[in-house]
Amino acid sequence: MPVAEGEPMRPHSTSTPNNLTALAHWFEVIRPQRTLETGLGCGASATLFCELHRRAGQGGVRHHAVDPLQRDLWRDCALRHLQAEGLSAGLVHHAQPSDQALPGLVALGERFGLIYLDGSHLFEEVFVDFYYAHQLLEIGGLLAFDDSAHPHVGKVLRFLRRNFADAYEEHSPYPVTRPDWPAWRRTLARRLGRQQLTLFRKVREVERTWLQTLRQF
Repeated sequence: MPVAEGEPMRPHSTSTPNNLTALAHWFEVIRPQRTLETGLGCGASATLFCELHRRAGQGGVRHHAVDPLQRDLWRDCALRHLQAEGLSAGLVHHAQPSDQALPGLVALGERFGLIYLDGSHLFEEVFVDFYYAHQLLEIGGLLAFDDSAHPHVGKVLRFLRRNFADAYEEHSPYPVTRPDWPAWRRTLARRLGRQQLTLFRKVREVERTWLQTLRQF
């Protein structure tokens, strides 16, 4: 529900500390030149990405964020915070829905080294975000899904695992966020669909045609 004018904005629906820890770790591993996210919200992940780009000495626009609700729902909370932190010059905010913004980036030939999907959690919209994110992601880049335990998001993840296994290598966030967890517990969390963040590293491009076998998901 939108916050009334004059009321304080209380951060909510934001990336968890564990998510941010895992994303920061992979940023250091990959050293992406450019990053992209769907869902800006209060700006926790955007702040992280813009700050990491700054620390890496990467000037200019490095991070793109897609959020059509930033003004009406979030009252520009993220944009105002990034401005206050001196990070706004590194960000491009796309105010269109992702099914309009992402195809536009594809048409421009844009490419990104790390993409974080945390926008709509409706199956068809997550699926569309993945479809375009796959085209925008560089080889060796990381594709991260937030709220993996959500049934709509989980269905897209099952499709990816079954039908894009040749293109992606899955990585667990737990060695970074839960280093004390034994391997069996990490595996169980994933199989039960209780994992908050799911990470895939793109290892190759794949050529798919309409004759491609569809593996059930």
